[in-house]
Amino acid sequence: MIFSFFLSVFLITGGAGDNGELRSAEIFNPVTKTSCSLPQLPETRFWHSEDGGLVCGGSHSDATRKTCVKWSPASGTWTQSHTLRQKRYAHVSWVTASGVYLIGGSSSSRTSEKVKSDGSVEEGFSLKYDNTM
Repeated sequence: MIFSFFLSVFLITGGAGDNGELRSAEIFNPVTKTSCSLPQLPETRFWHSEDGGLVCGGSHSDATRKTCVKWSPASGTWTQSHTLRQKRYAHVSWVTASGVYLIGGSSSSRTSEKVKSDGSVEEGFSLKYDNTM
């Protein structure tokens, strides 16, 4: 399950439950201590990254590990936003002014890539050491 601070609330996506991988999504408001369910993710996700409504990688599916989906509060939908260069699973992310870096992970332990807001993905930097779980 991934928690991300999103405009004064937390967006909680995916995870793994007793019955397998989850597609769930919800918003939690820590001030009011209330939550609201969102439409489910298009596919199950766990050990993914989530930054400001951008959900990338995760799951056992190779196709899911190579995609990102974006939450649109205006339309109330999830849409595929990016196709990644590398499979990402159990990776970390780093938000910068120029985009979100996806770094390492079980499928690509010494690589990174930058996911940009215009829908493009560019090669990032190489890692000296494996970055895996």
